[in-house]
Amino acid sequence: MMSLVLFSDAAVSILLRRSDKCLPRPGQHLGGTGLRLIQACKMKDPETLKKGALVSAAYDTLLQVSLRVLSFVLNAFIVRHVSREVFAVMTVRLHLLYATGLLLSREAFRRAALSSKSAGSIQKVINLIWIGPLVSGPVCLFGWYVWLHAMEQPPETVTRNYSAGVTFMALSVVIEVLAEVPFVLAELQLWNKTKVVIEGLMQLLRSVLLALFVYIWPFQAVLMYGVSQLIGSLLYCFAYYGIFIHTFSKKEEAAKLPIQNIWQMLPRTEGDKMLPEIDTELGSISWSFFKQGWLKEALTEGELYLMNFFSLISLAQQGVYQVVSNLGSLAARLVFRSIEAAAYKYFAQMLYRGKSIAEQDQMRVTEVARFLSTLLRSLILVSLIVLSFGWSYSHLLLQLYGGSQLSDGGGTPLMRAQCFFVVFLAVNGITEAYTFAAMNDKELERYNYLLVMFSIAYIGMAVVLTQIFGALGFIYANCINMSFRIIYSLWFIRNQYEETDHEPLTGLYIPLKLVFMFLVAAVVTALSELIVYPRSIIMHILIGGVCLLVVAYFLRWELKTLYEKILRLLSKCLTRSEYRDRQPSGDNFSHTWIVNKIHSMLYSHVKEKSE
Repeated sequence: MMSLVLFSDAAVSILLRRSDKCLPRPGQHLGGTGLRLIQACKMKDPETLKKGALVSAAYDTLLQVSLRVLSFVLNAFIVRHVSREVFAVMTVRLHLLYATGLLLSREAFRRAALSSKSAGSIQKVINLIWIGPLVSGPVCLFGWYVWLHAMEQPPETVTRNYSAGVTFMALSVVIEVLAEVPFVLAELQLWNKTKVVIEGLMQLLRSVLLALFVYIWPFQAVLMYGVSQLIGSLLYCFAYYGIFIHTFSKKEEAAKLPIQNIWQMLPRTEGDKMLPEIDTELGSISWSFFKQGWLKEALTEGELYLMNFFSLISLAQQGVYQVVSNLGSLAARLVFRSIEAAAYKYFAQMLYRGKSIAEQDQMRVTEVARFLSTLLRSLILVSLIVLSFGWSYSHLLLQLYGGSQLSDGGGTPLMRAQCFFVVFLAVNGITEAYTFAAMNDKELERYNYLLVMFSIAYIGMAVVLTQIFGALGFIYANCINMSFRIIYSLWFIRNQYEETDHEPLTGLYIPLKLVFMFLVAAVVTALSELIVYPRSIIMHILIGGVCLLVVAYFLRWELKTLYEKILRLLSKCLTRSEYRDRQPSGDNFSHTWIVNKIHSMLYSHVKEKSE
């Protein structure tokens, strides 16, 4: 079951209210500041916490799907209007500066703030978040210097105004980090739609502007890329502060918030203290996450640093690699990252750092173990679908997307390797989300040292393997590196539950009959690519479609909740409005005949497997 993206309509309607559960306790104030103790998102029972994670993941997944589809179309447009070298400068080098700045400036403080419990001062949380903007200045200044003076500059004949593009990207990071306080407060209030709308508008504006600029001034593409990023960041920052200013203007809505006006979002001191005070535990966790930030960046984006600092492959090869990497990891970018973020938020709220499993609330432990097992099983199944079909349809996808310069220019082996890498991403994302949420300070420190070792080993492997396999060496090194991280996370989880009756790692086990089914589908589609594809693209696609339907049928019990949710959505689209809120009569699943027929074909006259 893809349980993170499935939830009842009743749960959605409850959680999307700006939450009567967020009311602060009457009469509780922080001395002299007028701030009450944080009661935002006061989700006491495990079921409510789980539903909050489900809704957050669902909306975040919707956002990611929309953005990736938009990015997919935009890249297809841009790659036909600029050279591969210019495409690499924009999507590899400049985007790397942007991603690095955001990760080092806000990731640690955001994750620590989102894991804060109800017992504590909201002002201390706000003070902690404001460290991010203070850090972003030096981080971006250092990045600006490195990108302009340490890295090899692209030839003037390839790109113009490169320095201006770098400057705009650095400014974009600083502006976005300035909006962290309203972002975190909105997340703690369970304003799940807010993130989707604001980030969606930001990326839409950037994409439209970039496409327009590239179409009009293709020789100024790098500069226009920086300009569109900066304009999008300004929209993001103004939108987050604007929505809180609008909420503060309404007394009833403002009363539900832990702060009462825009000025209380600023850092402030209490009593005679010279500096704003932060929560000691959250500060320690933030420091650990901050040190982890550059290590995680080296592990997740290490190949991009190696490409640019050591020039292992040319700019043109970087452009092809980036296109293939984005397409090959599309499933991970659409689904896995959103689910990982929501899972971390769920685990962090359910578990208490520094306490063993025996000392935790056992009802919550049971829910967490079941939840972790279900997630592992579901995401592994999704990744195996990607691998089984992606192998035989990589060439076709690249041919349709970018023409022969991608499909016949070394892109097909890269795409197939990316499909294999998705399996590692599926397992690592969830297991690492759990370990980061459950580790105490000392364990996080210990893991930091391990990440250093992983980073050093990855760099060495990448350099060696690229000399042997070319760009494929980056993917092989990533697989090996990801294996190290997965092994450590599995060891940590196994030790935690060793003396309990819970077995969350059983989600890693895939029944042999399902493994055999995936193997058959891979063989059939591979033969189709070898024999049918050269003669008829349509027939090759039809064979893949039939195989996918067969696989989907055999997975109907594993993904039953997902299927029924899709059928309910289809039923709502096909049912007349006056019947939508009524319960179907008798044993019918839906008011619609076709939906009932599909559900009957899938689940009737078959004894359902025991849970």
